[in-house]
Amino acid sequence: MPEATIRSYLEGKKPVYDKLARIADAAGVSLEWLATGRGPMRREAPPQAAFEVVPYGRRLEKIGLLLAGMDEKEAAALLDELYARAQTAAEAAELRRALGELRAEVERLKKRA
Repeated sequence: MPEATIRSYLEGKKPVYDKLARIADAAGVSLEWLATGRGPMRREAPPQAAFEVVPYGRRLEKIGLLLAGMDEKEAAALLDELYARAQTAAEAAELRRALGELRAEVERLKKRA
């Protein structure tokens, strides 16, 4: 981060959320403490198991941080794109499953013939 940017923050300019989140992450402090001066200064490491319980937990966390740094229109566009990709992936998976069933049925019919 440029020195001029840090100096402007020290002089009272408020950083945008994504930059503030990066500063907190790099410094190892909580975002709340850095932004407001309240709460514990040091952030607690999230339990490792929390990410393992939720499929793609780390990815979801990163998407949440990304969305937090966007305006509403940008966030909606990103979510629409992610949803469209998920729909396409689900449709492809369903097609693969149906083709597998069709192949199995063709094999059964060949054996009967």
